[in-house]
Amino acid sequence: MLENTLIWLEKLVAFDTRNGTGDEIACVEFLRGALAAHKPDEIIMESAPRTRGKTDSGYVMARWGTPNVLLNVHIDTVPSGEGWISDPLKLKRADGRVIGLGTSDIKGAAACILGAMEKIKPQDVAILFSGDEEHGSEIMPAVIERGHYGGAKSAIVCEPTGCEVGRRHRGMLAMTALFKGKGGHSSLADVTERPLLQAARLAAAWGDYGDMHRGFGSEPYKGLCLNIGNIENDGSYNVIPTRSKLWASMRPPPGDNVAARREDMLRIAKDVTPEAEMDTIVDFEPLESKDPEIFKPVFGDTPIVDLPYWTEAAMLSEAGLNVVVYGPGDVEQAHKPNEYVSEAHLITAAEAYGRALSGAMT
Repeated sequence: MLENTLIWLEKLVAFDTRNGTGDEIACVEFLRGALAAHKPDEIIMESAPRTRGKTDSGYVMARWGTPNVLLNVHIDTVPSGEGWISDPLKLKRADGRVIGLGTSDIKGAAACILGAMEKIKPQDVAILFSGDEEHGSEIMPAVIERGHYGGAKSAIVCEPTGCEVGRRHRGMLAMTALFKGKGGHSSLADVTERPLLQAARLAAAWGDYGDMHRGFGSEPYKGLCLNIGNIENDGSYNVIPTRSKLWASMRPPPGDNVAARREDMLRIAKDVTPEAEMDTIVDFEPLESKDPEIFKPVFGDTPIVDLPYWTEAAMLSEAGLNVVVYGPGDVEQAHKPNEYVSEAHLITAAEAYGRALSGAMT
C-alpha cells in the first residue's frame, strides 16, 4: 500500500495550496476526480471566497452508502518560508522519510486514504477534503451549515498525531483592539490622545486576567494560555502615534466556554479602554470527544492522547458528531522547512483508514 500512497502524495504535494496564495480550488477539483473514480453514491463540490484570504477555497465530499464515519482532511498548507534545501512542491525520499510541503500536515493522510481506496471498496463511509484550515477555517462552517458531511454521526479528522488517537484539545480565541488619535510631536504628549499607551494598558489588563487563571483547569491543560502577541503602531520615541493595534489570543482548555471568555475580554476592554475598536479574529471552542472508544474497530489499541493544538474537529463536535483526531506525521515537523513524514507512519495510517473505508464501524 505504501507505493500507492507515495504516488498520490507526489501528486498532492505538487499542487500549490499554500493558504492565501496557492490554488486550493485546483486541488479540490483534482480530488473530486479521484473520488468520482470510485463511484460514490453522492459527490458534492463547492467553492467559496474567504473574507480574510487572498484566494478562493472549497471542498469536495463523497458518500458511499449510509456513512457511519466521515474521514476529513484539509488540503491547504502553510507558506513554505525560507530554509528548504529542496523544492517544497517536489516530493523527496531519504532514509525512510518523505519530504515535501504538507507531507506531515496533512497531505500525507489524504494520500493514505486515496492509496487505501486502490485496494478497498468504500462502504458506509464519507470522505471530505476541505480547504482553508491553516488561516481562518472559513470552509468547515460552510460544510456544516449545508450538512455536507454525508449524514455521518462520527468523524476522524486527520492531523499529524504520530498515528495516535487525539481525543481533546484547547479552544482558540484571537482578538484585536484598535486605538486612534491625531498624533503629533512628543512634546505635546500630555495634551494629545495616546493610542499606544491605551493599547499597553489593555494589554496589561488582559495579561493580568490570564495570570489570575493560571491554575484553572486540569493537567495537561492548566491555564488559559493568554498571549499578548503584538502592538502595531506608527509612532517613535519623539512621535505620538496616530494608531496602535493590539493583538492577543488565548486557548481555553477542554470543557471551558470560549464565548464566555470572549465576553470577559470585551468587558475588560470596556472597563479599561472604552474607546477601543474591538474585532474577533477567531472564536473556536475546545474539543472533547464524546466517545473515543467506539473507534476501536478502526484503531484497535492505539494510544488515546491529548493534543497540544487546535483542530477543526472541534467544529464537527459542536455540530453533534463524535470526533477524534488521527493522522500520520508529527506536529514537530509541521510548519517548518524540510517538512517530512515517515514511511512507517504512512503505512500505519493507510491501514487504519482502510479499516474505516471498509465499513469497520458499522
